Amino acid sequence: MENGNEDTGYGRILKPVIGMAIAVILNIFLNRAVKALGLPLFIDNVGTILAAILGGYLPGIIVGYISNIINMTSSVENVYYASLSVLIAVTASFLAKKGFFEKFYKALLSIPIFALIGGALGSMLTFLIYGFGIGEGISAPFARQLLDSGMFSVFWAQFSSDVVIDIIDKAITVVIAYAICKLIPQNLKESFYLTGWKQKPIEGASEKDNDKTDVRGFSLKFKIFAIVAGIMLFIAFVTTLISALLYHQVAVEEGIYLNEVSFVTKIVSLFAGFFILVMALVMWLAKYHLIYPINAMTASARNFAYNTSNDRAESVKRFEEIDIRTGDEIENMYDSLSCMIAETVGHMEDIKVKGEEISKMQIGLITVLADLVESRDANTGAHVQKTAAYSRIILRGMKKEGLYPDLVTDEYIENVCNSAPLHDVGKIVVSDTVLNKNGRLNDEEFLLMKKHAKAGGDILKRAMEHVSESEYLKQAKMLAESHHEKWDGTGYPLGLKGEEIPLCARVMAVADVLDALLSKRCYKPPFEFDEAIRIISEGSGTHFDPQVVDVLLNNLDAAREIAKAHMADYSNIA
Repeated sequence: MENGNEDTGYGRILKPVIGMAIAVILNIFLNRAVKALGLPLFIDNVGTILAAILGGYLPGIIVGYISNIINMTSSVENVYYASLSVLIAVTASFLAKKGFFEKFYKALLSIPIFALIGGALGSMLTFLIYGFGIGEGISAPFARQLLDSGMFSVFWAQFSSDVVIDIIDKAITVVIAYAICKLIPQNLKESFYLTGWKQKPIEGASEKDNDKTDVRGFSLKFKIFAIVAGIMLFIAFVTTLISALLYHQVAVEEGIYLNEVSFVTKIVSLFAGFFILVMALVMWLAKYHLIYPINAMTASARNFAYNTSNDRAESVKRFEEIDIRTGDEIENMYDSLSCMIAETVGHMEDIKVKGEEISKMQIGLITVLADLVESRDANTGAHVQKTAAYSRIILRGMKKEGLYPDLVTDEYIENVCNSAPLHDVGKIVVSDTVLNKNGRLNDEEFLLMKKHAKAGGDILKRAMEHVSESEYLKQAKMLAESHHEKWDGTGYPLGLKGEEIPLCARVMAVADVLDALLSKRCYKPPFEFDEAIRIISEGSGTHFDPQVVDVLLNNLDAAREIAKAHMADYSNIA
């Protein structure tokens, strides 16, 4: 039910405080009213339960505790029962969070629980303080009747009477509290919840998530609770011990009747109520001043997205929107982290821009290098650009058809296409005589030409030794040394077969042959586009990977456009 309030500072606290004051007045008024009417009831927890339902643990505890303190004016002994009112407040708040007061029948289920606290525990507390005997309290007449029946001892007569009376008392209390709760408008209910946000309010499921911590050891909330509780319990123990010793000494010296159990019970009862009040206040302050701000920063940092510029900008915005204003070291840490994150993202954007510039420069230099190698071959024209374009068409088609989804990603396609110009870099070791021979190569010359595949792989392998991690060069090496391998294992230089051949090389094999078929050579005229496609189709399953060929056939229009765009290098393109 906890909701972020638009009010800030005192405005956010004022309404819950007014609500607590009204709840205290309601407790006192109803209690005095039933006494004035001579009814054997208390009806002193309506405001306590109402404050716990609407305001949470702390308001309910405060109302219960203050109500008992005020009731001391009519009977000082009421102060010993403050701990019971505090327990009722804690129970009511817990049950409210579990939805017990959303429906009337669920609210009725809380009656025996409250009666157990007020009746059973209250009776035990009375017994420990005053001992055996039928007192003069509200339940005394009924207790005497039970005792006179001869079926109950003094203790059980008083205990049973207290429980029965309290069941009736708590039934009326719950019904009144439920009715008042339902009469209050929803927006007014939300304003009564006591919050102490020192940041942008968190609502609903997000707040529950923010209240949970995933830590290696004990949570900060637990440590704060354990430290404060430990200190208070130690102080209470020492104080009680000293008080009991002094009480014993005075009682002996003055000859007063000594009832140490009653004395210790009173001290423990007084301390229990105060202990719960202090712990609730400490944990409430810790939640809003420490735990929520720290968890909000942690969650924002864990969910920080680095994928794109928009993701990073949105993540920075979300972190800044936390807007922690505790006025202490937590706020200083938040401000420092906000500045650091913003500056870091700014540097990342700068690095990204510089990286893109370097990448473009790298691609440009590689293309120039490839052009220089290709320029030695008078038989090729724009070969590296055309094969890269055909490879891109095939790879995009494979991605569209869902082939090799774990491998064929946008990044993979860019790496392969950008490194495609280096597939013939090994020709640098082939002599101009062989490279530019005006006619078909003989067997000896062909053996020399075939060396360019392994040479290309070796060149790029040496380049990779100077780079710690480069998927780009890795793809280039596989392209250079394997683009002449054949699907049936009859290719070179290693005679790889089927999927032993890297995918990028299987794609380049098709692209390379397609460009060669469409190009004019001194030993052959250019083939028409449809004829070139027919030849490649015939090589499916022997020379080429059938899947790669099928993808090309499914994207002929795009391939034809590439061919037409290079009319200066081709001829007879239908």
